[in-house]
Amino acid sequence: MPARRSLYRTLFRQVLPALAVLAMAILAFRSGVNVSDRGDIPDDAFFVQLYYAIGLFALGGMDLGMPTGGSRFWQNALLAAYFLAPGLAAAAVIEGLWRAIWGRLVDHWPWRDHIVIAGGGRIARAMVTECQKHFPSTRIVVIEKNITDAQENHFGPLPRVHLLPGDMTESSTIERLRLGKARSLLLLTNDELANVELAVQSRETLPARNGLPLLVRVADLDLMERANRMLSREGWAPCVNIHKSVAEKICRESIDYMKGHVGQEALVFSGFGPFCQTYLREFIEVRGTDHIASIAVIDKDAEFAWQRFFDALPEVQKEQIAGIRLRLRSGLQEDPRVWESILFEASREGPPGNLVILLGTNSYHSNLKVAMRVRERSPDAYVMVRTFEASTFAEEVGRDMDLKIVDIAEELGAQLEGWVTELERRRTA
Repeated sequence: MPARRSLYRTLFRQVLPALAVLAMAILAFRSGVNVSDRGDIPDDAFFVQLYYAIGLFALGGMDLGMPTGGSRFWQNALLAAYFLAPGLAAAAVIEGLWRAIWGRLVDHWPWRDHIVIAGGGRIARAMVTECQKHFPSTRIVVIEKNITDAQENHFGPLPRVHLLPGDMTESSTIERLRLGKARSLLLLTNDELANVELAVQSRETLPARNGLPLLVRVADLDLMERANRMLSREGWAPCVNIHKSVAEKICRESIDYMKGHVGQEALVFSGFGPFCQTYLREFIEVRGTDHIASIAVIDKDAEFAWQRFFDALPEVQKEQIAGIRLRLRSGLQEDPRVWESILFEASREGPPGNLVILLGTNSYHSNLKVAMRVRERSPDAYVMVRTFEASTFAEEVGRDMDLKIVDIAEELGAQLEGWVTELERRRTA
């Protein structure tokens, strides 16, 4: 897909304008326009006219002379082609030279007092926005291993933001980024182990006196806690989990809802990744296990996902949760057969209002579609739908069908602002 987008961009930016100029020149010749320094071009064959038209990109008509004959409109059209053709050729050459020169400049650029962000995904984009608000005069270097057209289109127009190709696991990339001269290093890639490893290696390269501390994105809660014990410095825990605060917030809101109901809750999770696991951890901490009648997990590999979660629990919580009825369903959340048994069994365990469902997969559109189907089957259930940058349609559906729309982007914006504010406070302290 990125290669196709690059092809389309080249087609619209370079090929189509050149074809338009060629067509303009050939139509002028075929409409009776001649030139002062050549023979009777309008009467020549098409390929001869094409040859002269192509020559405009190199000489711009200097070897042809001024247009003569034909209508004034087509004379002006040929004269315009005299200017446009060499201009397009020069622009293509300049762009190629600039790309080559810029590539060499970046490798040897003396970066200083800059912010380095590893990763060019949604989290990195949001972080760049926040950094620009708080540090408008600071250069931001975004490193991405495989740059896509979407990333170039997003970061390219931003002032003082530089999107560079590179692998943060390679020493050559680390050297050219001059981390020892940087304000801060924000490791926001999807590879959490690589983030932690680079953070550990950078402890000496990026000392606290440089200004802003490290910020490391980690999805696994246990890995985050262990890494923070290694990397914490001056009261700052650099490893953060983007799901934690969001999951904790919606967990508290759902618990407030449940307090108005009598009896135990039946919990259903679709997509038992870090987000849903964080929610269940918080639920156990705040609500306890006495209020849980059953736990159902729908995931492509439900047994493996549950076992990873269960093994990470403290021994006391393992004993408490071991007596709860557990249902593991391996499959896709859009499969109606998976939900049929889950909802039927949950309806037999308690009041309909005590059914709590969290649709937490990374497929946000799928979450919304499944939520609408589940609402039709369970009109009294408390349904939470994880999404990112919720559309107007999703918000209206949430209001009409009484769905709890969990917009990660909205919560993430507040979370990132808090991180950057803390970074700024520590820099000026």
